[in-house]
Amino acid sequence: MANKEQRRVMLWAHPRTLSTVFEMALASRSNTKVFHELYVIAYHFGAEKVFPEDRIPTIPGFLFRNVKDTLEAENSSQDTIICKDMAFCLDGKFDRLPDGYVHTFIIRDPRRTISSMCKTYAAGETPLELLPPAGGIKAVYDLHKFVTTELKQDSIVVDAYDLACHPESIIQKYCKVTGIPFEASYLNWKPGNIDHFHDVWKNSTVYDSYFSIAANSSCFKPLSDRDQFDISHLPHEARIVIDKAMPYYNELFEKKILP
Repeated sequence: MANKEQRRVMLWAHPRTLSTVFEMALASRSNTKVFHELYVIAYHFGAEKVFPEDRIPTIPGFLFRNVKDTLEAENSSQDTIICKDMAFCLDGKFDRLPDGYVHTFIIRDPRRTISSMCKTYAAGETPLELLPPAGGIKAVYDLHKFVTTELKQDSIVVDAYDLACHPESIIQKYCKVTGIPFEASYLNWKPGNIDHFHDVWKNSTVYDSYFSIAANSSCFKPLSDRDQFDISHLPHEARIVIDKAMPYYNELFEKKILP
């Protein structure tokens, strides 16, 4: 378990929220141990995998309890431990949460994330019906509610638009509430820092489809105007997902860290 001086932080996301870019920034600090999407591995590839896709091979022994044990393990060599993961990969089972962590969240407008997921899924020939419920943001909403009401932790929510357009202000405030020391490298970092990725994520197909752009980033780049959306070109089922997702996003948006 963590000692009193060590900061342990979970960054929970839904897909296509710039969460990996944020992870790359936070991973740039020395004396920091970073874990990348261990729950996603258990959900998609582990022996208890939930994702209904027969094309994905199973990684023997990669159980949810193994992830929890890994995150809770003693680590005296770094003063900060960060894990970025997807909330929907808990599958609603909050007893899988690691002890000793501050839980934080990153969100993005579903009109942006679902549009991006449609492109990514099409490239990988993945059917849209395998999208997580409400594009994954319902799981973020449910976990946020559990963390704030049952664990009695403060609400710490970052909106991707604010992070991209006002990185210094947002990250300074994020560091203050989590206890992570702020460093200038969080604004400009060395690209390609994926030593902490599990080998399954370094597979060329997975890496190219989901992580290559974020992993090779070196700074935050402002996003286009928040209100410029055109989802008319999206498949009907994708627009239904957006309609279901927006109420969860809107409620979490009201709790976000302000620039």
